[in-house]
Amino acid sequence: MGIARIRSSAGAVVTVLLVLVLAACGGSVGSAEKALPGPDNTPAGEPIRIGVDLDTTGPAASYNSQVRQGIDLAIEVVNRRGGVLERPLELVAENSQSDPAKAPATYSAMIDKGVVAAIGYVTVGIPPVKKLIQDEKLLTIAAASTTASLVETAPSDYLYSILPTAEAYAKVFCGAFAKTGATRVALFHDDAPGVVLLVDAYRELFRSCLPDGFVAEESAPLDATDFTAPVARIADADPDAVLTVSVGGTFQAQSESAFAQTMPDVPRYAIGAFDGQPDAWKVARKGALDGLVVVHPVTTTNPRTAQLQETFRLVEGEDFAIAQTHVLGYDSVMLIVEAITRAGTADDPDAINRAFQQITGYAPHLGQADFTLSFRGDKHVGADSACGLVLAQFGPENTLTGEWATYQEAC
Repeated sequence: MGIARIRSSAGAVVTVLLVLVLAACGGSVGSAEKALPGPDNTPAGEPIRIGVDLDTTGPAASYNSQVRQGIDLAIEVVNRRGGVLERPLELVAENSQSDPAKAPATYSAMIDKGVVAAIGYVTVGIPPVKKLIQDEKLLTIAAASTTASLVETAPSDYLYSILPTAEAYAKVFCGAFAKTGATRVALFHDDAPGVVLLVDAYRELFRSCLPDGFVAEESAPLDATDFTAPVARIADADPDAVLTVSVGGTFQAQSESAFAQTMPDVPRYAIGAFDGQPDAWKVARKGALDGLVVVHPVTTTNPRTAQLQETFRLVEGEDFAIAQTHVLGYDSVMLIVEAITRAGTADDPDAINRAFQQITGYAPHLGQADFTLSFRGDKHVGADSACGLVLAQFGPENTLTGEWATYQEAC
């Protein structure tokens, strides 16, 4: 959920939002070493260290365990297969508490401990961190970012992202609107700062399919519990669809309940993390989510996603449900491993960076089956298309029923 033209300083805010809305179901970190089958061929050489800024005590702590699960599993898989260049991978985890003021020291601590690459989340886009990454030539993946400007605006020679950008979100939903004939779309959103920034971007991006803009726009505080007034004002505008942009949670559950009661026949769409918040689904009135269409980037119709989920279940148990946060941690490690392997060294940052820019057609564990990532010197956003975004639909039991049959963006 990003925007390529937002200035670099705003990119950090959008990254904050994206991280805040990536939360989804998952358990505690398991012991892959005990659970994974097959021989353990972990080498005994000097470890290759990868850094990550994991918020374990701040606002992102509730779901950073999922990110850690993905990273830990990837490292364990790589090590058990023989490591990288006959050396084991080792994680250096630091904690900025999602606090921009603490982030430079966090990244400096990782660098002092000898990391050769890093995975960044909430604070990776702030100017002091970007400068540090550039000065230290530290290959860094902004795993949760959908803001193209974050990895395209200098200094960014060593900074990359994985996910589709805000333009892709607009493209996918415009395709959905065209398929269903929606031309009078109303916009509803919460007042989280990152959401407000995104909405500013979406107003312009959605003009590609809504030339006159949204027919109505309303917002409510993130802690609101009564949505009667804004929903009534939207109903008065007589929209033929409603798009909600939110961090999800009880805000989304309760507002969707209000829309279902007031406008039961109007199709509803959502951008956010509600697809991965099953506890919040329970807050909605019975049947209120029926028909709601959301972005759900992890789909087990993608055989790679299904296979990774099964691997996780060896560690976490049969009830484990994979989420985007797990995948982002896992694929970030695997991309770094690919770059080091191609470079043939873990000790030359420029060689590693050049090798990263040679990665093409990497098949990640999210999105549709044909979704790929590619990087070049002039392409730091890895997503090759918008089909990294999958639309899914809720059913009458207020649970996701699978991919939306009406429309999916072609790869």
